[in-house]
Amino acid sequence: MNEIFLLTLIFAFLAILIESANLILQLKGRRLTKWFGKNAFSIHMITTGTFWVITFCLIVYLQFGNHPLFHSSIILKYAGLILLITGLILACWAFQLLGLKRALCLNFFEENVPVVKESLYKYIKNPVDYGLWMALVGFAVFTRSVYNLAVAVEFIIIMIPHIVLENKPLHK
Repeated sequence: MNEIFLLTLIFAFLAILIESANLILQLKGRRLTKWFGKNAFSIHMITTGTFWVITFCLIVYLQFGNHPLFHSSIILKYAGLILLITGLILACWAFQLLGLKRALCLNFFEENVPVVKESLYKYIKNPVDYGLWMALVGFAVFTRSVYNLAVAVEFIIIMIPHIVLENKPLHK
């Protein structure tokens, strides 16, 4: 089970690394379309999508094994459930505000995509990400799993630079 846990951490890291590398290339003006032509978006989605699907499958597989537990409190368990549900609601709400094309990064290579500044986005820059973070931490606390907590913490830590990169065009 430890091997699956380590593999999960590696694939989560690689998925965000590849996404961030593509984002850095976009921000520096080295458009992937220059290298891959009209197939750039397909290549981007296939590579990042593959890593995300593998990561998700590993996380699901990881749930079927025995996990070391980090608490036994019933209060914390239900607090984790509330955090999980709240995070999912926040992420889904933000996803709905962005729209399917924008939320799935289907306009990743388009110029002059308008910035969303309504509803949740007036108060929070990245509500989809923060909602997912809350859900991940809530799931880890609910399941009491050290493995799930480590995956959540790693995901949050490696997403911080990614969010900074995503927000750079918004500051211009």
